[in-house]
Amino acid sequence: MWYDPLVLGTAIALCTTKLRIVFNTLVLPYHHPIRLAKAISSLDLFSGGRVTVGVGVGWMREEFDALGVPYRERGSLTEKSIRVMRALWTGKPFGPASKGMVFEPRPVQVPHPPIWIGGGVRRTLERAAEFGDGWHPLGKDLATLEKDAGDLRLLLKRKGRSQDSFTLSYTLYDAGDAARIGNHTRAIGGQEATVLEADPEAAIGLLNRLTEIGFSHIVIRLRSDSQTELNEAMIRFAARIMLPMSRQAGR
Repeated sequence: MWYDPLVLGTAIALCTTKLRIVFNTLVLPYHHPIRLAKAISSLDLFSGGRVTVGVGVGWMREEFDALGVPYRERGSLTEKSIRVMRALWTGKPFGPASKGMVFEPRPVQVPHPPIWIGGGVRRTLERAAEFGDGWHPLGKDLATLEKDAGDLRLLLKRKGRSQDSFTLSYTLYDAGDAARIGNHTRAIGGQEATVLEADPEAAIGLLNRLTEIGFSHIVIRLRSDSQTELNEAMIRFAARIMLPMSRQAGR
């Protein structure tokens, strides 16, 4: 079961003060860009500027058919949506249809909430370098991940963009949940899901390796068939990984 991401993001924003709200990821072709830009801008205001917009092109043809969205145009629709949303958030025209348009509220974050491009194929890297403020790839082995991160840096350089302000983010799956997620990862274009090992030393070694490659943000997918199970998984993760890493870093 998946909750509506915008409703869930709003619920999180209104009952927290520090947590960042990261969409991982919104399938842009499913949304009208003007309507989505309005919702995200409002959420950025309500949260005090805590929104990061992860976006992807989507992969499940059945969902596109149900929504009446052309599957083969999902890449171009995604890029058009990014252009429109960025223009609205920054007060710039995006075409004849925007003439005389007033868009409020503007996002708290300037120039706009960060946009992370999800996915792992070559076109995703090119899209991230052209349109994104970050890259959030699918499951990959470390060698492929390191190569792709290097290719992305070259693409950013060719675009004249600074790598310092560009974020690399990655998803790790808890060992208890990795087996059932593998088929999903392959279906959406990734390799095997990268597993956060149960052994704390091995898990911390993997996190350190990802940091060396250049990843500054890690999403941990914990098994969550129930709220109780999720709470227990979070407590175990904090004790097994977060506390040892804090000690290692001297914090």
